[in-house]
Amino acid sequence: MKSGNTPACEAWASLLKFFFSHRAGLPVLAAEFDLSPAQCHVLHLIEPGRPIPMGRLAETMACDASARDVPINSMNAGEPGEGETASQDSDAFTPSSIDDFAGSWEAVSEDGTSMETAEIEIDDGAAVGILKSLERGYFSGRVTVKAQAAMRGTLDRGVLVLRVWDTENGSEASAVSGRAFRRGEYLVVQAGSGETSYAREGVPLVRSAEGSPSALTLANAIGGRIYSSSNQASGRGAFVGGRVRLALCADGSIEYDESDVASTGGSDGVDMGSTMSRRGQWSIVLFAGLPAVQAQWSGTGTSYSLTRYFRVEPRSNGARVDGRNLAVAGSC
Repeated sequence: MKSGNTPACEAWASLLKFFFSHRAGLPVLAAEFDLSPAQCHVLHLIEPGRPIPMGRLAETMACDASARDVPINSMNAGEPGEGETASQDSDAFTPSSIDDFAGSWEAVSEDGTSMETAEIEIDDGAAVGILKSLERGYFSGRVTVKAQAAMRGTLDRGVLVLRVWDTENGSEASAVSGRAFRRGEYLVVQAGSGETSYAREGVPLVRSAEGSPSALTLANAIGGRIYSSSNQASGRGAFVGGRVRLALCADGSIEYDESDVASTGGSDGVDMGSTMSRRGQWSIVLFAGLPAVQAQWSGTGTSYSLTRYFRVEPRSNGARVDGRNLAVAGSC
């Protein structure tokens, strides 16, 4: 791959700028597969059956200034590694009849700025419904539909086997597989690599973990530990890298840092990506019936929610945090 100043590269960059200026529907399509637009672009750069080293990918980016975030960790995250097993608790469910899934479900953030809803009906023995992600302006109060998907499921041994697809740019023919199940009074929907938990209106999704043996076990297993994961590659001046760090300190403080950055290199190179850094206090609560880390961030909360929940599953050499494997990197 030549450096990023050849006429071919300039033409390619111009073509991609035109493409990205008309990509309004891309975020919705990407969300259907739990991808960012940047990850879609990385998938565009690789070919099925032809593995490409990360260094070569970085070289390719030197000629392609359209790349945005390159979330290395999320691309590498997958099934538990050798010697590990998936958490049984996270998959625990209450065998249910198909009628138990019908009705309205919701998940509302503490500050009311985001909401997930599920409206499910039973039609000819199948569960059909609409899943929505809504956002409410912190000051304006304006509600915006950020994403909307349709679902159809059939009951199999107390669990719904799902097909889920984007209602705006997709069809059932392009649906992704998933499942939905009841965990006590809660509804859990898993589609692709994403998972959302819901409750009935008026039923709290988050409850105190006081007196819960499983919550105490989790607190003892993760308290005082720092978990992290990072990955990077470079070539011909271009660079892509990602890092996640989660510190659950013994004094109750929490530190969370996440970055996905890239640079195309060269004298006219473009630096891209995103970084996030949060500080606050942590505790264990029951989220949709399972122990989870509740982070209360310091700050005003006008630009981001002051509360976040992490699903942390301890492993022999680290922890699986929201589906990503992080290694133990120290103590605090």
